Amino acid sequence: MLIDSKGKLFGKINIIDLALILIMGALIAGGAYKLSNLRNVSSEDQQQISLSIEIEEEKEGLINAIKEGDILFDSVRGAEFGKVVGKTIEVHKELVVNKDGTVEYKEIPGSFDGEIRIESMAIIDDKGILVATKPLYIGSEIRLKSNLYVFSCKVTNIEY
Repeated sequence: MLIDSKGKLFGKINIIDLALILIMGALIAGGAYKLSNLRNVSSEDQQQISLSIEIEEEKEGLINAIKEGDILFDSVRGAEFGKVVGKTIEVHKELVVNKDGTVEYKEIPGSFDGEIRIESMAIIDDKGILVATKPLYIGSEIRLKSNLYVFSCKVTNIEY
């Protein structure tokens, strides 16, 4: 008999233990296969790109903290995203309906909008653009950080 009255295979191995060993072996083999097929990325595979990102309704403290030369990182993965090469900031404006029914844009004190320009290294192929292990598209919403601040933004332009 293959399985005896105690549930052991050939009277020696518990069938549940055997199933667990087989599952663990399959998981380890799958992980090893996946890791062996990852493409090694070198600096030759990457090229420099310029990004424009948009920030909206941010406070003055963050706006003043962002400086040219800051190195930004993906706040989720921690990978280096790029270097700030410029910024353009203006007071945030919102469409407001006045008491007399007229509509106009009014400045909101203490709230700012802006564009930050970043230089990044990217892998570009037929599948798209990969920066800091993150696929990037115009309209992508990302969260970036430096050693002093963290903020959310949207990609508005990509040049390569």
